[in-house]
Amino acid sequence: MFANSFYLIKGILGRIFYSIPQKPERIQIEITNRCNYTCGMCPRESFHLPEKDISFNLFTKIIDHLTQNNFYHYNLTLTGWGEPLLHPELINMIIYTKGKGHSVGVTTNGLLLASFVEKFIEISLDKLTISLDSVEEYNETGECHPYNKIVQKNLELLVRLRNTRKKPLVTVQITMHNKQQCLKTVRFAAEIGVDRVFLVRLHIPFGMQSFKRPHLKEELEIYEEVDEIARKYGLQIDNNYAAFSNGLLRLLYKQLRPIMYRFDKYCPKPYDYLYITIDGKITPCCDLPRYEVGNIVKQNINEIWHSENMQYFRKHQDEVCGKCDALRLRHLN
Repeated sequence: MFANSFYLIKGILGRIFYSIPQKPERIQIEITNRCNYTCGMCPRESFHLPEKDISFNLFTKIIDHLTQNNFYHYNLTLTGWGEPLLHPELINMIIYTKGKGHSVGVTTNGLLLASFVEKFIEISLDKLTISLDSVEEYNETGECHPYNKIVQKNLELLVRLRNTRKKPLVTVQITMHNKQQCLKTVRFAAEIGVDRVFLVRLHIPFGMQSFKRPHLKEELEIYEEVDEIARKYGLQIDNNYAAFSNGLLRLLYKQLRPIMYRFDKYCPKPYDYLYITIDGKITPCCDLPRYEVGNIVKQNINEIWHSENMQYFRKHQDEVCGKCDALRLRHLN
């Protein structure tokens, strides 16, 4: 436990002082821009992206470029501004990527999950994240993922059929709207036996400031009560507050967190992350689909990660992303 806390503190300090990792630790590949949901909080409509799938040929080229010399294996997520389960080659993509030694995750809204469950288990998909904002009707201002009992049933089916197997690691991703919505959804996830819950702060697309989300005080209260549920059921909670098992370290983090939000100059996302579009172009953030810093088919990933384009972006985030909601978070409360 102490070792985990040590590496967590090291990671937090690394990001605060912006000591860039040697390689991106997370890479997201956009495999489709088609979606079977329309969510008020999702900015995909405002991006005016073409609704198409990445070709299997281009996808394999991308994976091959990421696997040059078999020197480094990445944590890859095959999800973009669309529903990945709509892509007809998804299973073959997962098999090909895992065959190259990479860890593969998929994030889905869960509506089509039933027909994929057995195959995901069979091919040992590493991680499967299901976006589930609420287990009951809740949509005050239209910002939630649509409420659907089918998603809950599909999630229960997945956990039941996986049984004692370790893969896929099942995560429920919850966008925080208010305390009761969060707690009920976390309790549902814990009771059916998922592995992990990921609490996400609501991203408010520019021009939609009417959306509501918890302020810092309520957010910390949510973490505290969610942590109690997690301890009861042995559930992993994916946020820094819950990661500290030591009470003193947790208290320290609770005091430092508001300071981090106010004075941290940089967005945490591009610190260790890259996004690859359906055309093979690379951007430092999924919210910047047309801000190209390189092309994975034409350049080496290390070359892109340390390129002048990336260095410029890291130094001029306010200039490039000035209206981004994530950057404005540090000024809240």
